[in-house]
Amino acid sequence: MRFSNSSIKAYEQCPFKYKLTRIDGLKEPTGEAAERGKTIHTEFEFALMGTGKINDERSYWNDYIEILKSHKARPELKVGITKNWLTCDFDDPNVWLRGVVDAIYETDNSVHILDWKTGKERDYADQLNLYAAVAFAIYPHIEKVSTEICYIDHNKHVNYGYVYRKQYEELKEWVNNRIKKIENDDVFAPNPTYGCKWCHFRKSNGGPCQW
Repeated sequence: MRFSNSSIKAYEQCPFKYKLTRIDGLKEPTGEAAERGKTIHTEFEFALMGTGKINDERSYWNDYIEILKSHKARPELKVGITKNWLTCDFDDPNVWLRGVVDAIYETDNSVHILDWKTGKERDYADQLNLYAAVAFAIYPHIEKVSTEICYIDHNKHVNYGYVYRKQYEELKEWVNNRIKKIENDDVFAPNPTYGCKWCHFRKSNGGPCQW
């Protein structure tokens, strides 16, 4: 079974919905916000590669894009590791944990990871710590990882500071334990919350969930 930050978070929010979407393969309709996010991510990817430019309404990001280009930041980097935390290709048959990093670059003995967000501000520490753990696996020579969330619509950077190599084993154990819960679950019980009212799989919406 393959995992990602989004699939782990989906399970932790509702195991039953995780089963429906990640195991049974049921699809949810995409909304305007999700489609807009994809479009803007592509826009920023092309800008970093020098094959496109930022839309005029987001031109306030141009200076930062130039800074990232000066660091030779790589956009939309696909990464993967095996269950033994060995580097592998994103589509390798043995890939266990994988993801796509919005932008990443190296400076001296460190790696900087950046994630674009088009939604509301919230805490992304779990996502960034997972990315840091994977970075230590795929860059064995680095000693620290810095992580940053960029809220595109707000022209705001939130830096989460450094994670150090000495924390790697602890991070691996944390990721392993989160995934182990999914692998050992044979029930996938619903987790009713206030958010259920918008769920596509709710019974009142014609779905299989009773909530």
